[in-house]
Amino acid sequence: MPNGGGSNGMGKPRMGTVRSLALLLGLAAVITWAAPARVGQETPDAFLPADGAVPGWLRDGELQRYAGEELYAYIDGGAEIYQEYGFRRVVVQDYKNAAEKSVSLEIFEMETPAAAYGIFTFKRSGKGTSVPLGSGAELEDYYLNFWKGRFLVTLTGFDEKAGTIDGILAVGGAVDAKIRDRAEVPELASALPRKGLRPGSIKYLKGPLGLNNIYPFYTARGLDFAAAVKGDYENGSMLIVMDYGTAQVRAKAWAELGAYLEGSDRFKRSGASVGGVALFQDGRSRFAAFASSGSRLLVGISPDPSASIAIVGQSR
Repeated sequence: MPNGGGSNGMGKPRMGTVRSLALLLGLAAVITWAAPARVGQETPDAFLPADGAVPGWLRDGELQRYAGEELYAYIDGGAEIYQEYGFRRVVVQDYKNAAEKSVSLEIFEMETPAAAYGIFTFKRSGKGTSVPLGSGAELEDYYLNFWKGRFLVTLTGFDEKAGTIDGILAVGGAVDAKIRDRAEVPELASALPRKGLRPGSIKYLKGPLGLNNIYPFYTARGLDFAAAVKGDYENGSMLIVMDYGTAQVRAKAWAELGAYLEGSDRFKRSGASVGGVALFQDGRSRFAAFASSGSRLLVGISPDPSASIAIVGQSR
């Protein structure tokens, strides 16, 4: 085992127009939305393009707002992952042009820029086209996601025709121009070795729900990391780096996770620990190598045991 010294199946939103949230919320919610329009304090409302701001596109239907736990009323079966990253509120506004093309705009306010970056990486497939919006954007089919500051922006069309895609990009550009918040990619993402890394595969994680979507540990203890990052490599291996804040917390977490692996019928020990690396084989004949580096627990996963061990070695 590692030594003590030393790592989108989301529900679709309901697109129909609903009654204004003001009918359901009291005065406290109204005050919540009336934040000052200063950098770092704008609410998503401030970024909605007005009629005429995007030539040829007008607002269609009522503005929808959801905050906190109300997200469960909007997203059918996928709100939990937003909550895990740190969700505050979202506004939803549809737009339509004269050709009856429609675009739905969602602006999510997350608790931190890292949370916005994380949910962006979770939602993107890595197979789309990168476009120059926000701090990172991906367009796939008729979906566009980008993040900027603590905001995630999602635009959805209803077909892949040129008029729809042009509208998605135009409305997205208008929103991007309004958001003044900026932020860098979280430092933990740099823990992934760059050689052979597929950039679109990077996922920034904030809890076990996101982690289990990538590699299933299910109910294993020891997964209460502060943040984690995952990357896929050209040789077919995957690296997960889980940061626990301190080496002491990481050591305790590994003791719990290691005990789970030893006692689980889904994992089988593959030989003795060598060089501080513990190797297990999972139920799908993949090899998972575990190693420690300071506050981080490193997990290399590959059908080839030597590749699993090598990828954690590169990141120590």
